[in-house]
Amino acid sequence: LKCNEHCFHCGSSCGGNLPDGLPVEKYKSLLDEVKENFGTKALIAVTGGEPLLYPNFFELMEYTQELGFKWGMTSNGTLITKEVAHHLKEAGMKSISLSIDGLPETHDRYRGLKDAYRLGMEGIQNLIDEDCFNIMVTTVVNHENIDELDALFDVFDGMDINEWRLTGIEPIGRAEKVPDMLLTADDNRRIME
Repeated sequence: LKCNEHCFHCGSSCGGNLPDGLPVEKYKSLLDEVKENFGTKALIAVTGGEPLLYPNFFELMEYTQELGFKWGMTSNGTLITKEVAHHLKEAGMKSISLSIDGLPETHDRYRGLKDAYRLGMEGIQNLIDEDCFNIMVTTVVNHENIDELDALFDVFDGMDINEWRLTGIEPIGRAEKVPDMLLTADDNRRIME
């Protein structure tokens, strides 16, 4: 539940002062149960907050790989240095979704973190450089940033990513407090066009 960003639209209302989650041994025993009862065909999807803030993240994900599970994660990308990208590869990560919600000024404002755009884009490039992941960039579209979609397309079209996912802002978590940012019917039609 911890996160280094403070996104105005966070559905989980994550933050820096929340607990770390379950102890790593509890997570491992849950994975053991899943393997015993269902095998390893399930893809383990790791989300947050920011998963990389979990103190035993790599220990847990290496264990997930040892059990034979494929796994992927959602991240804001700001903590993915070259070293972290390489460690994700070694731990067997197969796919990742990273969040970029606008051009630099908009993204930083939405995420409540100075340099969030630059750090997120560097994280994406560090993953691209490892050349082994399915990389999806996700943009949470709202009534304001819809005007930046064409420019964002140009940015992502020039990168070696696999997918660009557009998802509408949901009125849950912190986003409930900003109803004027929700998509209108016209906004939804515009996205589909």
